[in-house]
Amino acid sequence: MPSLPTMPRSLVARVAHVRRKKFNPVTVPRPDGPSRRWGQSRMMSVRRQVRVVEVIRETDNAVTLVLETLDRQPVEFRAGQYLTHCFDIDGATVKRAYSICAAEGHRLACTVKAIDSGVASNFVHHHVVAGYEYTVLGPSGDFLLPDDDSAPLLFLAAGSGITPVISMVETALLQSPEREISLVYAARRQSEIIFARRLSALVDAYPQLRVVHVLSQPEPAWPGEAGRLTGERAAGLLTAGPDAQVFLCGPTELMDDTAAALTLAGVAAGRIHRERFYAAPQHTGTLPTEPHDVEFCASGRTITQQPGETILEAGLRSGLRLDFSCTVGGCASCKLKVISGAVAVDEPNCLTEQERSGGYILSCSAYAQENVVLDA
Repeated sequence: MPSLPTMPRSLVARVAHVRRKKFNPVTVPRPDGPSRRWGQSRMMSVRRQVRVVEVIRETDNAVTLVLETLDRQPVEFRAGQYLTHCFDIDGATVKRAYSICAAEGHRLACTVKAIDSGVASNFVHHHVVAGYEYTVLGPSGDFLLPDDDSAPLLFLAAGSGITPVISMVETALLQSPEREISLVYAARRQSEIIFARRLSALVDAYPQLRVVHVLSQPEPAWPGEAGRLTGERAAGLLTAGPDAQVFLCGPTELMDDTAAALTLAGVAAGRIHRERFYAAPQHTGTLPTEPHDVEFCASGRTITQQPGETILEAGLRSGLRLDFSCTVGGCASCKLKVISGAVAVDEPNCLTEQERSGGYILSCSAYAQENVVLDA
Protein backbone atom coordinates (compact mmCIF):
# COMPACT_ATOMS: atom_id res chain seq x y z
CA MET A 1 0.00 0.00 0.00
CA PRO A 2 1.12 3.60 -0.47
CA SER A 3 2.82 5.07 2.58
CA LEU A 4 1.89 8.26 4.36
CA PRO A 5 3.40 11.21 2.48
CA THR A 6 6.59 12.91 3.58
CA MET A 7 5.89 16.48 4.57
CA PRO A 8 7.99 19.65 4.52
CA ARG A 9 8.68 21.37 7.82
CA SER A 10 7.29 24.77 6.98
CA LEU A 11 3.83 25.72 8.15
CA VAL A 12 1.62 27.60 5.72
CA ALA A 13 -1.43 29.46 6.99
CA ARG A 14 -3.86 31.09 4.64
CA VAL A 15 -6.01 33.76 6.13
CA ALA A 16 -9.56 34.62 5.12
CA HIS A 17 -11.50 37.79 5.94
CA VAL A 18 -14.33 37.43 8.41
CA ARG A 19 -17.82 38.11 7.13
CA ARG A 20 -19.78 39.71 9.96
CA LYS A 21 -23.45 38.95 10.26
CA LYS A 22 -25.90 38.48 13.13
CA PHE A 23 -27.39 35.01 13.49
CA ASN A 24 -29.98 33.50 15.81
CA PRO A 25 -29.76 29.89 16.97
CA VAL A 26 -31.60 27.20 15.05
CA THR A 27 -32.24 23.79 16.58
CA VAL A 28 -32.65 20.79 14.30
CA PRO A 29 -33.87 17.76 16.30
CA ARG A 30 -32.34 14.37 15.62
CA PRO A 31 -34.89 11.95 14.13
CA ASP A 32 -35.90 8.70 15.78
CA GLY A 33 -34.09 5.53 14.82
CA PRO A 34 -30.40 4.73 14.44
CA SER A 35 -27.87 7.50 14.03
CA ARG A 36 -27.36 8.56 10.44
CA ARG A 37 -23.96 9.98 11.27
CA TRP A 38 -22.35 6.92 12.82
CA GLY A 39 -24.66 4.37 11.31
CA GLN A 40 -24.16 0.64 11.36
CA SER A 41 -21.45 -0.65 9.08
CA ARG A 42 -21.57 -4.07 7.46
CA MET A 43 -17.91 -4.33 8.34
CA MET A 44 -18.49 -3.63 12.02
CA SER A 45 -18.85 -7.30 13.02
CA VAL A 46 -15.40 -8.05 11.56
CA ARG A 47 -12.72 -8.39 14.22
CA ARG A 48 -9.20 -7.91 12.94
CA GLN A 49 -5.88 -8.47 14.61
CA VAL A 50 -3.56 -5.58 13.82
CA ARG A 51 0.06 -4.73 14.51
CA VAL A 52 1.42 -1.23 15.05
CA VAL A 53 3.99 -0.61 12.31
CA GLU A 54 4.99 2.89 13.33
CA VAL A 55 4.12 5.49 15.96
CA ILE A 56 4.28 9.04 14.58
CA ARG A 57 4.49 11.90 17.07
CA GLU A 58 2.20 14.62 15.67
CA THR A 59 2.24 16.97 18.69
CA ASP A 60 3.14 16.67 22.35
CA ASN A 61 -0.25 15.06 23.04
CA ALA A 62 -1.21 13.43 19.74
CA VAL A 63 0.27 10.32 18.11
CA THR A 64 -0.62 8.45 14.94
CA LEU A 65 -0.64 4.65 14.96
CA VAL A 66 0.19 3.22 11.53
CA LEU A 67 -1.35 -0.26 11.40
CA GLU A 68 -1.18 -3.46 9.39
CA THR A 69 -3.38 -6.54 9.70
CA LEU A 70 -1.71 -9.72 10.88
CA ASP A 71 -3.17 -11.63 7.92
CA ARG A 72 -1.79 -8.91 5.59
CA GLN A 73 -5.23 -8.42 4.04
CA PRO A 74 -6.03 -4.75 3.24
CA VAL A 75 -8.74 -2.96 5.20
CA GLU A 76 -11.16 -1.20 2.89
CA PHE A 77 -12.37 2.02 4.47
CA ARG A 78 -14.03 5.26 3.47
CA ALA A 79 -12.58 8.63 4.33
CA GLY A 80 -14.18 9.89 7.54
CA GLN A 81 -14.77 6.45 9.08
CA TYR A 82 -13.31 5.14 12.32
CA LEU A 83 -12.17 1.92 13.97
CA THR A 84 -13.15 0.70 17.40
CA HIS A 85 -9.87 -0.18 19.12
CA CYS A 86 -9.91 -2.92 21.77
CA PHE A 87 -6.99 -2.56 24.19
CA ASP A 88 -6.14 -5.00 26.96
CA ILE A 89 -5.51 -2.71 29.93
CA ASP A 90 -4.94 -4.18 33.39
CA GLY A 91 -6.73 -7.36 32.44
CA ALA A 92 -9.83 -5.66 31.03
CA THR A 93 -10.79 -4.92 27.44
CA VAL A 94 -11.16 -1.18 26.94
CA LYS A 95 -12.82 -0.06 23.68
CA ARG A 96 -12.43 3.35 22.11
CA ALA A 97 -13.45 4.71 18.69
CA TYR A 98 -10.65 6.61 16.90
CA SER A 99 -11.01 8.06 13.42
CA ILE A 100 -8.93 6.86 10.49
CA CYS A 101 -6.59 9.66 9.46
CA ALA A 102 -5.31 8.24 6.15
CA ALA A 103 -6.57 8.84 2.63
CA GLU A 104 -8.52 6.02 1.03
CA GLY A 105 -6.15 3.40 -0.36
CA HIS A 106 -3.25 4.44 1.87
CA ARG A 107 -1.83 2.65 4.87
CA LEU A 108 -4.31 2.27 7.70
CA ALA A 109 -3.64 4.82 10.43
CA CYS A 110 -5.48 6.37 13.37
CA THR A 111 -4.53 9.35 15.52
CA VAL A 112 -5.01 9.34 19.29
CA LYS A 113 -4.96 12.53 21.35
CA ALA A 114 -4.18 12.11 25.04
CA ILE A 115 -6.80 13.54 27.35
CA ASP A 116 -6.70 14.06 31.11
CA SER A 117 -7.63 10.83 32.93
CA GLY A 118 -8.12 9.11 29.57
CA VAL A 119 -7.55 5.42 30.27
CA ALA A 120 -7.14 4.33 26.64
CA SER A 121 -5.46 7.45 25.25
CA ASN A 122 -2.84 7.54 27.99
CA PHE A 123 -2.25 3.81 27.60
CA VAL A 124 -1.56 4.41 23.90
CA HIS A 125 0.81 7.28 24.60
CA HIS A 126 2.81 5.48 27.28
CA HIS A 127 2.73 1.81 26.30
CA VAL A 128 1.91 1.31 22.61
CA VAL A 129 5.02 1.01 20.43
CA ALA A 130 5.88 -0.51 17.07
CA GLY A 131 5.14 -4.23 17.21
CA TYR A 132 2.21 -3.95 19.62
CA GLU A 133 -0.69 -6.18 18.56
CA TYR A 134 -4.36 -5.83 19.41
CA THR A 135 -7.89 -6.12 18.00
CA VAL A 136 -9.94 -3.57 16.06
CA LEU A 137 -13.55 -3.59 14.92
CA GLY A 138 -14.74 -1.90 11.78
CA PRO A 139 -14.31 0.32 9.86
CA SER A 140 -17.58 2.04 10.64
CA GLY A 141 -19.39 5.35 10.38
CA ASP A 142 -21.14 7.42 7.75
CA PHE A 143 -19.45 10.81 8.15
CA LEU A 144 -18.53 10.46 4.49
CA LEU A 145 -17.79 12.47 1.38
CA PRO A 146 -20.75 13.02 -0.96
CA ASP A 147 -21.06 10.97 -4.14
CA ASP A 148 -20.92 14.19 -6.17
CA ASP A 149 -17.20 14.81 -6.68
CA SER A 150 -17.71 18.28 -8.11
CA ALA A 151 -19.45 20.07 -5.21
CA PRO A 152 -17.23 22.45 -3.22
CA LEU A 153 -16.30 21.08 0.20
CA LEU A 154 -16.11 23.11 3.40
CA PHE A 155 -14.63 21.69 6.60
CA LEU A 156 -14.58 22.97 10.17
CA ALA A 157 -12.34 21.08 12.60
CA ALA A 158 -11.27 21.85 16.13
CA GLY A 159 -8.57 20.05 18.08
CA SER A 160 -8.65 16.30 17.43
CA GLY A 161 -11.64 16.88 15.13
CA ILE A 162 -9.05 17.15 12.35
CA THR A 163 -8.48 13.36 12.41
CA PRO A 164 -11.38 12.29 10.14
CA VAL A 165 -11.20 15.58 8.22
CA ILE A 166 -7.59 15.11 7.06
CA SER A 167 -8.61 11.77 5.54
CA MET A 168 -11.54 13.38 3.74
CA VAL A 169 -9.52 16.35 2.44
CA GLU A 170 -6.69 14.20 1.11
CA THR A 171 -9.08 11.70 -0.47
CA ALA A 172 -11.13 14.43 -2.15
CA LEU A 173 -7.99 16.04 -3.59
CA LEU A 174 -6.68 12.72 -4.89
CA GLN A 175 -10.02 12.11 -6.60
CA SER A 176 -10.45 15.65 -7.98
CA PRO A 177 -7.27 17.77 -7.79
CA GLU A 178 -9.07 20.90 -9.02
CA ARG A 179 -11.87 20.69 -6.49
CA GLU A 180 -12.50 23.78 -4.34
CA ILE A 181 -11.96 22.89 -0.69
CA SER A 182 -11.81 25.14 2.37
CA LEU A 183 -10.74 24.07 5.85
CA VAL A 184 -11.05 26.16 9.00
CA TYR A 185 -9.06 24.51 11.78
CA ALA A 186 -9.13 25.77 15.38
CA ALA A 187 -6.40 24.96 17.89
CA ARG A 188 -4.99 26.62 20.97
CA ARG A 189 -1.37 27.08 19.90
CA GLN A 190 0.72 26.60 16.79
CA SER A 191 2.49 23.66 18.46
CA GLU A 192 -0.89 21.94 18.90
CA ILE A 193 -1.85 21.96 15.22
CA ILE A 194 -2.17 18.26 14.42
CA PHE A 195 -0.92 17.35 10.92
CA ALA A 196 0.64 20.79 10.49
CA ARG A 197 3.21 19.56 7.96
CA ARG A 198 0.68 17.48 6.03
CA LEU A 199 -1.66 20.44 5.74
CA SER A 200 1.19 22.71 4.66
CA ALA A 201 2.21 20.24 1.96
CA LEU A 202 -1.36 19.98 0.69
CA VAL A 203 -1.68 23.76 0.46
CA ASP A 204 1.56 23.91 -1.54
CA ALA A 205 0.45 21.10 -3.87
CA TYR A 206 -3.17 22.09 -4.49
CA PRO A 207 -3.87 25.77 -5.29
CA GLN A 208 -7.64 25.24 -4.91
CA LEU A 209 -7.21 24.21 -1.27
CA ARG A 210 -7.66 26.98 1.28
CA VAL A 211 -6.64 26.38 4.91
CA VAL A 212 -7.36 28.88 7.68
CA HIS A 213 -5.81 28.22 11.08
CA VAL A 214 -7.46 29.96 14.04
CA LEU A 215 -5.46 29.92 17.29
CA SER A 216 -7.06 30.87 20.59
CA GLN A 217 -3.72 31.31 22.43
CA PRO A 218 -1.18 32.22 19.70
CA GLU A 219 2.38 33.35 20.15
CA PRO A 220 2.94 37.09 19.52
CA ALA A 221 4.46 36.49 16.09
CA TRP A 222 1.55 34.37 14.81
CA PRO A 223 0.48 35.89 11.46
CA GLY A 224 -2.91 34.21 11.10
CA GLU A 225 -6.37 34.32 12.62
CA ALA A 226 -6.48 34.52 16.41
CA GLY A 227 -9.01 34.56 19.22
CA ARG A 228 -12.05 32.54 20.14
CA LEU A 229 -13.78 30.84 17.23
CA THR A 230 -17.53 31.31 17.46
CA GLY A 231 -20.14 29.74 15.22
CA GLU A 232 -20.83 33.05 13.53
CA ARG A 233 -17.15 33.65 12.89
CA ALA A 234 -16.63 30.10 11.63
CA ALA A 235 -19.51 30.47 9.18
CA GLY A 236 -17.95 33.68 7.87
CA LEU A 237 -14.56 32.06 7.41
CA LEU A 238 -16.09 29.10 5.59
CA THR A 239 -17.76 31.43 3.05
CA ALA A 240 -20.29 28.81 2.04
CA GLY A 241 -21.99 28.85 -1.33
CA PRO A 242 -25.37 27.23 -2.07
CA ASP A 243 -23.78 24.17 -3.70
CA ALA A 244 -21.21 23.45 -1.00
CA GLN A 245 -21.22 20.42 1.26
CA VAL A 246 -20.20 21.32 4.82
CA PHE A 247 -18.55 18.98 7.34
CA LEU A 248 -18.16 19.88 11.01
CA CYS A 249 -16.09 18.04 13.62
CA GLY A 250 -15.42 19.67 16.97
CA PRO A 251 -17.07 20.65 20.25
CA THR A 252 -20.85 20.29 20.18
CA GLU A 253 -21.54 23.94 20.97
CA LEU A 254 -19.27 25.17 18.18
CA MET A 255 -20.83 22.77 15.67
CA ASP A 256 -24.37 23.68 16.71
CA ASP A 257 -23.67 27.43 16.50
CA THR A 258 -21.88 27.10 13.17
CA ALA A 259 -24.68 24.99 11.71
CA ALA A 260 -27.23 27.54 12.89
CA ALA A 261 -25.27 30.41 11.31
CA LEU A 262 -24.82 28.54 8.04
CA THR A 263 -28.51 27.64 7.92
CA LEU A 264 -29.54 31.25 8.36
CA ALA A 265 -27.02 32.21 5.67
CA GLY A 266 -28.88 30.00 3.22
CA VAL A 267 -27.09 26.64 3.42
CA ALA A 268 -29.60 23.80 3.30
CA ALA A 269 -29.63 21.70 6.49
CA GLY A 270 -29.16 18.56 4.40
CA ARG A 271 -25.77 19.85 3.23
CA ILE A 272 -24.40 20.21 6.76
CA HIS A 273 -22.84 17.06 8.23
CA ARG A 274 -21.47 16.59 11.75
CA GLU A 275 -19.23 14.16 13.58
CA ARG A 276 -19.22 14.19 17.37
CA PHE A 277 -16.65 12.72 19.72
CA TYR A 278 -17.98 11.65 23.10
CA ALA A 279 -16.18 11.04 26.36
CA ALA A 280 -15.74 7.38 27.26
CA PRO A 281 -18.62 6.12 29.39
CA GLN A 282 -18.13 5.00 32.96
CA HIS A 283 -20.24 2.60 35.02
CA THR A 284 -22.78 4.80 36.77
CA GLY A 285 -24.23 2.12 39.02
CA THR A 286 -23.65 -1.33 40.39
CA LEU A 287 -23.40 -3.93 37.67
CA PRO A 288 -25.89 -6.80 37.97
CA THR A 289 -24.55 -9.85 39.76
CA GLU A 290 -27.36 -12.16 38.62
CA PRO A 291 -28.39 -13.20 35.08
CA HIS A 292 -31.54 -11.57 33.68
CA ASP A 293 -33.78 -12.39 30.75
CA VAL A 294 -34.02 -9.87 27.92
CA GLU A 295 -36.94 -10.26 25.51
CA PHE A 296 -36.71 -8.77 22.01
CA CYS A 297 -40.28 -8.29 20.77
CA ALA A 298 -39.54 -7.90 17.06
CA SER A 299 -37.70 -11.21 16.76
CA GLY A 300 -39.65 -13.02 19.46
CA ARG A 301 -36.36 -14.08 21.03
CA THR A 302 -35.53 -14.07 24.71
CA ILE A 303 -31.88 -14.25 25.70
CA THR A 304 -30.10 -14.26 29.04
CA GLN A 305 -27.74 -11.46 29.96
CA GLN A 306 -24.93 -12.78 32.13
CA PRO A 307 -23.37 -10.69 34.93
CA GLY A 308 -20.95 -8.13 33.47
CA GLU A 309 -22.39 -8.31 29.94
CA THR A 310 -24.08 -5.41 28.21
CA ILE A 311 -27.37 -6.09 26.48
CA LEU A 312 -25.58 -5.77 23.13
CA GLU A 313 -22.90 -8.28 24.12
CA ALA A 314 -25.52 -10.74 25.37
CA GLY A 315 -27.57 -10.39 22.20
CA LEU A 316 -24.63 -10.86 19.85
CA ARG A 317 -23.39 -13.84 21.84
CA SER A 318 -26.86 -15.38 21.44
CA GLY A 319 -26.80 -14.91 17.68
CA LEU A 320 -29.15 -11.93 17.37
CA ARG A 321 -28.58 -9.48 14.50
CA LEU A 322 -28.44 -6.16 16.33
CA ASP A 323 -27.51 -2.74 14.97
CA PHE A 324 -24.35 -1.30 16.50
CA SER A 325 -21.32 0.70 15.51
CA CYS A 326 -18.92 2.44 17.91
CA THR A 327 -19.75 0.26 20.99
CA VAL A 328 -18.79 3.11 23.35
CA GLY A 329 -22.01 5.12 23.63
CA GLY A 330 -21.18 7.74 21.03
CA CYS A 331 -23.27 7.01 17.97
CA ALA A 332 -26.83 5.84 18.87
CA SER A 333 -26.74 3.08 16.25
CA CYS A 334 -27.65 0.55 18.95
CA LYS A 335 -30.53 2.60 20.37
CA LEU A 336 -33.45 0.49 21.64
CA LYS A 337 -36.67 1.28 23.49
CA VAL A 338 -37.54 -0.31 26.81
CA ILE A 339 -41.12 -1.54 27.15
CA SER A 340 -40.78 -2.88 30.68
CA GLY A 341 -38.08 -3.56 33.23
CA ALA A 342 -35.23 -1.59 34.77
CA VAL A 343 -32.10 -0.86 32.72
CA ALA A 344 -28.99 1.09 33.75
CA VAL A 345 -26.98 2.92 31.07
CA ASP A 346 -23.36 4.04 31.46
CA GLU A 347 -22.71 7.77 31.25
CA PRO A 348 -21.83 9.90 29.43
CA ASN A 349 -23.48 8.89 26.19
CA CYS A 350 -25.10 10.54 23.20
CA LEU A 351 -28.76 10.06 24.13
CA THR A 352 -30.79 13.26 24.17
CA GLU A 353 -33.10 14.15 27.03
CA GLN A 354 -36.08 13.47 24.77
CA GLU A 355 -34.74 9.99 24.00
CA ARG A 356 -34.13 9.24 27.66
CA SER A 357 -37.61 10.35 28.67
CA GLY A 358 -38.99 8.29 25.79
CA GLY A 359 -37.51 5.13 27.27
CA TYR A 360 -34.58 4.70 24.87
CA ILE A 361 -31.29 3.08 25.87
CA LEU A 362 -28.01 2.28 24.15
CA SER A 363 -27.59 -1.48 24.17
CA CYS A 364 -23.78 -1.20 24.03
CA SER A 365 -23.76 0.60 27.39
CA ALA A 366 -26.87 -0.87 29.03
CA TYR A 367 -27.30 -3.50 31.72
CA ALA A 368 -30.62 -5.14 32.62
CA GLN A 369 -31.22 -4.80 36.35
CA GLU A 370 -34.14 -7.24 36.17
CA ASN A 371 -36.01 -9.11 33.44
CA VAL A 372 -36.54 -6.66 30.56
CA VAL A 373 -38.71 -6.39 27.45
CA LEU A 374 -37.38 -4.33 24.52
CA ASP A 375 -39.20 -2.96 21.46
CA ALA A 376 -36.66 -4.46 19.09
